[in-house]
Amino acid sequence: MSAQGSPLIINPNVYLNYLDPDEASDYELNRNIVLVALGALIWDILSSVPDDYRPTALAMVILNILQKTGPVSNCTLNAMMLAGFQVISSAAASFLFLKRVHAVYYGGTIIRYVFSFLWVIGVGTSCAVFSTTLRDFREIANTKHCVRYQGWTGLSISFADPVLFDTVAYFAIVHKILSTHRKGQKKDWRTFCCGNGLPHFSRAVFQGGQQYYLITTGANMMRFVFSAMPSASPTLQVMMSTPAVALTSAMACRVHRNLLIEALDEALTDPSELTRPVFANARIVNASLSLEVKSDE
Repeated sequence: MSAQGSPLIINPNVYLNYLDPDEASDYELNRNIVLVALGALIWDILSSVPDDYRPTALAMVILNILQKTGPVSNCTLNAMMLAGFQVISSAAASFLFLKRVHAVYYGGTIIRYVFSFLWVIGVGTSCAVFSTTLRDFREIANTKHCVRYQGWTGLSISFADPVLFDTVAYFAIVHKILSTHRKGQKKDWRTFCCGNGLPHFSRAVFQGGQQYYLITTGANMMRFVFSAMPSASPTLQVMMSTPAVALTSAMACRVHRNLLIEALDEALTDPSELTRPVFANARIVNASLSLEVKSDE
């Protein structure tokens, strides 16, 4: 090595020695955040077993940790698998939100088709992450660790789509529930924020969607902001990607479970006089149906 070349690597077995100080700091920060996300996701899954398992979200986080801790023999393959599990996890979470729209607009065939089309467009847009994984990841020297060494401006487009879909779906749900149950009544900020005056089950639908939207939109907005920062390193641009998808998956499953519990509690309280919230076109949700079927078996 010439005198004007790169400085001698004293310990070549330490992969961080091959990175610039700023890039190494971003790399360690990314790794630590993903480790925290793994712990939180495992805790959430164990607390809800056997109701759900979320193997794709768990595999996504584990692959991201392997990418940061090694050993990984093929960085491109690892990145492609990670992107695939991200797309599947994100699509599954948004699908549960889509089913809420279908339930609220039970008789609105056109609206249901429109939101289903928007969901398909969102899944297709999120597949843009595959484009960046093909050329943006490489091995750090021969250390079996991977690093994202170049960014791609189109990545922020795929990160922005979940925010747009969730926003449109959330306000569509809020509009339908409030307009159905509050006809001729005065609406104030407490109704819009807390669902005051709504039937018990409808309020559960309203508040569950609100929790999911506020928390996941905050996480996805952070992911979008980091990916759109031109001054951020390639590693920093995707730092919030895996944690945001893991949080979205956890919130979607938790809100869905809570809604089922609300319906079951109401059915068990008085199954003969179950409150059936009118969602659209006088169609009703009969939560006691499953209980009646089970009792006949």
